[in-house]
Amino acid sequence: MDSTERKAVKTVTGARALVDGLLREGIDHVFGIPGTQNLAILDELRATPQIRFILTRHEQGAAFMSYGFARAANKPSVVTVTEGPGVTNMVTGIGAAFKGNVPVISITGVQESIMRERDATQDMDQIPFMRPITKWAYSIPYVDKVQEAVRKAFRVALTEPQGPAHIEAASEVLLQQIATEPTAPAAYRHSVPAVCDPAQVDAAWDMIAKAERPLFVIGRGVMKERAVAAMQKLTEATGIPAAALQYSPDAFPASHPMSLGPLGRNGFDSANRTAPQADVIIAVGAHFDVFSTLYKYGIFSESAKIIHQTAAAGQIGIVFPVALGIAGSATSFIDGLAARAAKAGVRKPWLDVAKLRAEGEAELQAVLKPEAEPIQPQFVAHIIRKALPENGILVVDAGNGGKHVRSYFKSYEPDTFLCMDDWASVGGALPIAMGVKLARPDRPVLCTGGDMGAMCNIGELETAVRENIAVVYVVFNDEGLGNERAFQNEHFGGRYFAVDYKNPDFGALARVFGAHGERVTRPQELEGAIKRAFASGKPAVIDVVIDQNSLAPVIHR
Repeated sequence: MDSTERKAVKTVTGARALVDGLLREGIDHVFGIPGTQNLAILDELRATPQIRFILTRHEQGAAFMSYGFARAANKPSVVTVTEGPGVTNMVTGIGAAFKGNVPVISITGVQESIMRERDATQDMDQIPFMRPITKWAYSIPYVDKVQEAVRKAFRVALTEPQGPAHIEAASEVLLQQIATEPTAPAAYRHSVPAVCDPAQVDAAWDMIAKAERPLFVIGRGVMKERAVAAMQKLTEATGIPAAALQYSPDAFPASHPMSLGPLGRNGFDSANRTAPQADVIIAVGAHFDVFSTLYKYGIFSESAKIIHQTAAAGQIGIVFPVALGIAGSATSFIDGLAARAAKAGVRKPWLDVAKLRAEGEAELQAVLKPEAEPIQPQFVAHIIRKALPENGILVVDAGNGGKHVRSYFKSYEPDTFLCMDDWASVGGALPIAMGVKLARPDRPVLCTGGDMGAMCNIGELETAVRENIAVVYVVFNDEGLGNERAFQNEHFGGRYFAVDYKNPDFGALARVFGAHGERVTRPQELEGAIKRAFASGKPAVIDVVIDQNSLAPVIHR
């Protein structure tokens, strides 16, 4: 390189190079809190109007918002916090992303080199701390590695199975100059899904054609690839019914005529009565979860042959041995089966789906007590589904209330239900819903959870008001830990301990923050309160006083 070429090379700070890398990846929102060692990044974000920075009130809230945004937008998202306690506060949301296969990139500070290993304030070895809950964790040692680290973080996070990646750097690294490397994502990561092997699709179709009672079991991979409509057409063409895995009931919406609804704990009776009868189970885009299967035979017959298709080859055979494992895109698998079904003209209408669904719905409705006071939690779940528009998105927290909501949630469209897959961290619903609303501002968004969860991240109401993030939060208020009451009742002879407390009026508290807030104590008031919350156009909290003794059943493993 001669002197003229050297002069043409653009140099910027490491922080600027990092932010430019985010722009190339299409990042338009970053969630977080500034601190000493990530201020260089924040200074560059200030100068980058293409990226909206959402200042949160706690690092956990920032991570959960990033989780919700990534899920709803179906793309990676970014959270940034400072070192030490900033990192330790953030990790619950990163753990949720790891368990839920959500591509969240955490970018944090780390104490400057002169301070490390001298018992300095906020100094800790953060990489070993982050490794168990990320796919890759890396401390950037010098400025020349900044751009490479950003590229690898996205490459690793977006490789199946997707998940979080973590990078960190001290301000001394971020403020140094570096030559820019404007490398497009297509030059450093693969983005075209692999196609399923046609010979394996042939084998799958042969097993389906010979089956007497085949059943499709649908996972989130179908929804991620925008292949739900194709999957619905396949069930219509073959007459084979479909059940959805618990964490993604909207991967095959319950409103479709061939849908049996979600499987497993708090799933639909129609799905749970049908699945044990199936002799061939075709799991499409599937990651078998504990709520759907309890990791044992029962929901699935031990004699059933399992065909497991997934984009993540390493997930095949983890829970159940399979007759056929197929790695590749759900789209190619569905299209391949559809072509073979059309050619063969084979149909397998072995089940009266409508009759089963009607029977299950009748059982759910029979349980409802619309006049009961304190309000029955099942009734709250029923009204949530009734009041939420069909295209609305529901975010469910962990706990007793969430179990009831799952049982009564009928999905009409894909991408309308979120929970914390395999993590069940109480308190994530509000910030996750805020991330969802930022990703999908065109959709009504409602989140629900218990009173313990409401207190965990209640400070993010101020964020919601300041940033005008209009989510509706329905709080199941039984002044205690209903889920643990259920377990203590079932396994410890009803000896309740450390499960009771007092709450503020959450509706009044919301109004103090500047949000819309109401408290509901009578069942006939609930539907109107939810509708008024949506109509307010503001962040809103509906505090619903529920019966302490209406506990979701505990399923034995």
